[in-house]
Amino acid sequence: MIITISGNERLSHTDLIDQMHRLRKETFHDRLKWEVEVHGQWEIDDFDECDPLYILSLTDNGHVRGCLRLLPTTGPNMLRDVFHSLVNDGKYIESPTIWESSRFCVSLRDQQGRRSLSNLNIVTAELIAAMGEIGVLSGLTNIVTVYDQFLRRIISRAGCDETLVGGPLDIGGVNTYAGMFTIDEQELAEFKAKWGFAGSLLNSAAVQQNVAAA
Repeated sequence: MIITISGNERLSHTDLIDQMHRLRKETFHDRLKWEVEVHGQWEIDDFDECDPLYILSLTDNGHVRGCLRLLPTTGPNMLRDVFHSLVNDGKYIESPTIWESSRFCVSLRDQQGRRSLSNLNIVTAELIAAMGEIGVLSGLTNIVTVYDQFLRRIISRAGCDETLVGGPLDIGGVNTYAGMFTIDEQELAEFKAKWGFAGSLLNSAAVQQNVAAA
């Protein structure tokens, strides 16, 4: 199940927000050994204070099994403010129809044995499809993201075509890339059919309202 939480709704979803930040710490700090900001059991940074739109994938009993964060490129974002050296020719990517995805991660626990095509975790595909639906509903043209070589391979296995806008560049010992992905309704429909997603993943009025307000 997919839910969205806008930045200003965090106090209304404290348990899910707690789970999300713990998952991010487990993924980026504990497992991948990235140089990220950790406070207690949370990975959290300044961009979480910029009212992002969070996309969470939940198990049937309400546990967070995957998440990502969306920010408009017209405001503070990681590519512009942290990884600006990645973009070719030092150009900025800034447009109201381009949002940035960051902190994409999937739990290795709970029901994560469920796999589908290309031996890909189904939660990964679910998050990608939900992000595409949000892009279509919000009138976006593209999603841009910064990722390492491992996530780049996963995205490729999922069947997402990237336009490389920067990298590879060694940042903190990690081969880092910046990629641009097109939001296209027909391509989204084909992606969802490929992964067996019927109907909208954003199937609640609350999700639709969050997307419209983002």
